[in-house]
Amino acid sequence: MNLINVLKIGAAAAALIFAYWIGVQNGRDSEELKNARAQISALNAAIEKFKTKQTSDAVAMAELRVAESASRNELDRMRQQLADIERMSKTNADRQRNRCLRLATEGKELLDQAQRAIKFCAENHQ
Repeated sequence: MNLINVLKIGAAAAALIFAYWIGVQNGRDSEELKNARAQISALNAAIEKFKTKQTSDAVAMAELRVAESASRNELDRMRQQLADIERMSKTNADRQRNRCLRLATEGKELLDQAQRAIKFCAENHQ
């Protein structure tokens, strides 16, 4: 055999091996691309889920703020009424009754705070 023929066969064999190697790399890259696309889809779904949860939490917090504001206004009104009654009280019995009313108001305030916290937790942490 001639040296040129050997070189031709060697070059053809090298080209064949190189083409095979490129094909394997492309196949591997294609498989990795499929896996990456699947992971991207899963992450996008998780992001959408968390966006929905964030929106519902924001709505719940807004509702909680409105309820807290209304409750605070009601408690301020009750405190003002108590202050007016205390100014008008003349006897110890009146003062004692006023203290009981003040404690009742504070108890209502604590109960309202606890109810709001329980409602928020029940709605948002199921």
